[in-house]
Amino acid sequence: MNRRTNPTNHPRRGQGRTEPELPDLGRWLRRVREHRELSRPEAAGLLKISYELLRKIEYGTAPCTVAGLEQMITTYNMNPAQARHSRDLVRVPVSLDSVEELRTRPSAADHLETLSNLDERGLVGAYIDPLWSLVHANKRFRFELPGIGYYDDNVSLWFFHPGTTAHTAESLVVDWDIAAAYLVASLRAAFGVYRQTPHAQALFEKLCGSVVFTELWNTRLGVAYGYQTEEPLRLREPDTGELYCVRIHLGAKGYTHLGTNDTPDLRFCMGYRDPCDPPIQL
Repeated sequence: MNRRTNPTNHPRRGQGRTEPELPDLGRWLRRVREHRELSRPEAAGLLKISYELLRKIEYGTAPCTVAGLEQMITTYNMNPAQARHSRDLVRVPVSLDSVEELRTRPSAADHLETLSNLDERGLVGAYIDPLWSLVHANKRFRFELPGIGYYDDNVSLWFFHPGTTAHTAESLVVDWDIAAAYLVASLRAAFGVYRQTPHAQALFEKLCGSVVFTELWNTRLGVAYGYQTEEPLRLREPDTGELYCVRIHLGAKGYTHLGTNDTPDLRFCMGYRDPCDPPIQL
């Protein structure tokens, strides 16, 4: 098809869609292209492929080669996390064990002992799967996230609380909007890897009951792997309103002496108040 004679395509085609969908390579590439404000004919020209082939790739009716994907990553100027997500989507989906299966692994006793030791030191600790479900958590962790048990022991469900207007993180997290964007970006990465796992699909459907989650999912292209420990999380004491900072470490790097070796489906999370930060001024 001649790229110059296709009048039906528009740079923003599809941006009005409101139904959230799990990650899919074609949909993802289409969204990135539209976010860059490139029409399909324009993108095909930059990629030096036919309009028809690009359309088929975006709608999942033609495969995308590894070389073709790398070309799109470069042409669309994806950042490293977006590029990694794109490569995840071209790979075969990975199966994720259920929380119940993760809790019964032989390593469970060691993990529980580690968390108990953290409790004694006044530190927050948990083992979390890639979908933010609590596999194991110490008392201190649950104290900091009041009511998480009502949200299937899942941090993202607790944070976005679909189906209810009761506040959870809103009254505790100072930069709530930043934390919300990070959680969605983190879930985008996880859903890309585990997109065909039934309980991942079920979690996505539940989260879509949150207007905030759906809006962020549909309008942002952020992808996050891990957590940037350089920036502390600013929190507010629920009783006094006092502001303080917490340092969060997600992943076992540097903490192997605690018996915290991670696996791809189980991550060690530890948090502590930062004694070096002065009182926060808003």
